[in-house]
Amino acid sequence: MLSYIKYIYKTKYILYFHKINVHLQAQRQRKKEEKMNRFDFIVVGGGLAGLYAAHELSKKGRVALIAEMSLEDSNSYHAQGGMAAVTDPADSITDHFEDTMEAGRGLCDPEAVRTLTREAPRRIDNLIEEGMMFDTDPGGKPSLGLEGGHHHHRILHAGGDATGRLVTTFMIGRVRKSERITILSNHHLASMVIHDGRCHGVWCYHKTTGMMELFLASSTILATGGAAALYSPTTNPPTALGDGIALALEAGATVRDMEFVQFHPTALCLPSRPAFLISEAVRGEGAHLLDKEGRRFMDGKHPLAELAPRDVVARMIYHTMQQESQDHVMLSLAHLDKEHIRHRFPTISDYCRSEGVDFTESIPVSPAAHYTVGGIRTDLNGQTDIDGLYAVGETASTGVMGANRLASNSLVECLVFGKRIADHVECNLRQPSVEESLRLSLTHDAPPVADAASEARWMADKGSLFMAQLGKTMTHNVGIVRTEESLDRALDDIGKALQVLEADSKTFFTAREVYRRHRVGWLTARSARMREESRGGHWRDDHRQTLPAEEAFHTLIKHNDISHEKAVSPAQ
Repeated sequence: MLSYIKYIYKTKYILYFHKINVHLQAQRQRKKEEKMNRFDFIVVGGGLAGLYAAHELSKKGRVALIAEMSLEDSNSYHAQGGMAAVTDPADSITDHFEDTMEAGRGLCDPEAVRTLTREAPRRIDNLIEEGMMFDTDPGGKPSLGLEGGHHHHRILHAGGDATGRLVTTFMIGRVRKSERITILSNHHLASMVIHDGRCHGVWCYHKTTGMMELFLASSTILATGGAAALYSPTTNPPTALGDGIALALEAGATVRDMEFVQFHPTALCLPSRPAFLISEAVRGEGAHLLDKEGRRFMDGKHPLAELAPRDVVARMIYHTMQQESQDHVMLSLAHLDKEHIRHRFPTISDYCRSEGVDFTESIPVSPAAHYTVGGIRTDLNGQTDIDGLYAVGETASTGVMGANRLASNSLVECLVFGKRIADHVECNLRQPSVEESLRLSLTHDAPPVADAASEARWMADKGSLFMAQLGKTMTHNVGIVRTEESLDRALDDIGKALQVLEADSKTFFTAREVYRRHRVGWLTARSARMREESRGGHWRDDHRQTLPAEEAFHTLIKHNDISHEKAVSPAQ
């Protein structure tokens, strides 16, 4: 009996140390792989789309989360609106579907919209289960807002007008706690590693060291945001310049519908100050848009008046400004309860106060470039037409947005398709072997880069001037209202800049960045030039009609070719 007990303890002892040994070996292997920058997944982008995708992917394997700046520098972080999802029994998924389809002006993919509207409530529930707190009414039910294009109160918000900051901060906390996620800030996407038709990872420029670094993985997810910061004014941070879209296009992915750029109707307009977003929800609370005579000019222009879809409101503000030779209109809240407004919109109220403006009275507003409706074409699992390469968030064209994004669908789209990507890549997990990683690192040279001082000097001396001129060109010629003449002027101006930049791009990485950004601007103008109709966020003053539903088409860009693809009918 004693010998049997000794045998049992000896066996347990052996198994215990075997378990420790296996764990130590796994740790050593992980450190070895991390030293080689090998991961299961790479996520490029630190906004909500990237954070949520990284969080979900970390349940399947090790993730490198690559951000150009800090995780707090993203469109998502500054989003004021909220998340559209059906949580009220009086609302329905069918109604959310129909509102989204209507806003998309005939270019939404019905199955993509069904996916979003059906899965959005589940993703919201998941967030709440993990600890995210949304605003509630006195009875403890979600406090639901109303925004442009919606026929029901269905917008969940947090901190009044701080939804983006609070939900992004919540996800940043989750990501930073994960041992499976390696956060790599100040890394700028430089090129994709494509071999045998598959994406194996990325080269990144480390802004601190001035060196190129190679990262390899089974799957790469682009969550790099849109390109609205190519315009001036814009509500976007300076990182939203289309870099991910440009590099995906270079790698061979298809880009779709770049002509559809959403201009937010109401950005605070003050002399010599950057545009500051005034949330759609402000009009949802009852604010009025007034011309210089104090008249509501949206009355009679649309059944929803100030809550019409964004393209309609932005265009009416633009025309009013043109007719009155003004650089703004007025957004009036004077008829609303002041204490309620300050409580509901603390961020906006505080910012206006800091600028000497009383938000509870009337404030000057004008449209500003806000959202890239088009992007990298994906399927319903976020996969591009390059194996191993996915896209999510504003950088993707999933089919949800159509020709004009419905307010507050963007943040929830990040959740829905981030989760779908995580579920899909698990079925296709194929991490490169050590030998394959070595071969890839030897056969795929790093993009050329000058020393850090020279790169900074080129950007200060030349790059910033090119980008400032591009902002003016895009706003004046590829803006809210377009014509054949204005688009030809944009193509000519940007084309000349591309010729000059091409030579410098062979030496300087920063010049290559600026070249690609001009390329995105040129393709946006080229797509707009080809679309001889007005639809959603694309208005041609010389082609004001909208083509019949059976003739609706998408604009596709692959390599240097631009073509048309028939849109999916809602009945299909």
